[in-house]
Amino acid sequence: MQLKLTWRYGIAFMAFVFVFGQLHEIAHLVKVYTICGIPGKQLDFNLWIVDNSCVSNPGIWMATLFGPIFSYLAMGLGFFLLLTSNKNFWPIGFVLVLGNLPFARIFTAAMGGGDETTVLKSLLLPGWSLLLIKIAGFLTVFILSFPPLYMCFKRLQGKSKFFTITGFCVLPLIIMLLYEFKLLGLALKTGFLADRHYLGIPDLILLHTFLMATLVLLNIKTLFGSKLILL
Repeated sequence: MQLKLTWRYGIAFMAFVFVFGQLHEIAHLVKVYTICGIPGKQLDFNLWIVDNSCVSNPGIWMATLFGPIFSYLAMGLGFFLLLTSNKNFWPIGFVLVLGNLPFARIFTAAMGGGDETTVLKSLLLPGWSLLLIKIAGFLTVFILSFPPLYMCFKRLQGKSKFFTITGFCVLPLIIMLLYEFKLLGLALKTGFLADRHYLGIPDLILLHTFLMATLVLLNIKTLFGSKLILL
């Protein structure tokens, strides 16, 4: 598989990352609502909390689990598309895997954080030591994230594919840090479109997700290939 790495492809890919990142957060919030009967509150693009009345609910750990479940399902679908012999499916498999940031999940778990490790802490403390829980969290994430990531590398052609995969792993994180977490996060802190009307999500985040989804749809052939669209 060869990618045409144009500015249009890069913008469309990042729009996909933003949309699926928010879908990850929505998966958390939907589960909060089903457990507690009231929505949680999304504070920014990767942080949410639950109402005080829900903090002591014994099943609230499941809300933390549902975001990763969504991301791993998307990556898993991408992995199986990359496994098929039909090369027309490889571009969408590539985007589904890397657009859900497997490297970020591995790196965060290696640092002892992430949703997966948080869930294990809820389930295994105080019986397990914190170190063992962090090791178990990293191994869990690595086992689920690395095979799809490796399959993206395997399907790429060209001598520079290692640097291409590295770019797809690292550059989206830098862009998210500067654009979503810093710029848009600052706008939220000032109160710009900060009201919440749906599942505790600020209006700014909903508007941004809608605009990014529109970008993905307008560039779907660029991302996934015209041959796939015609299937």
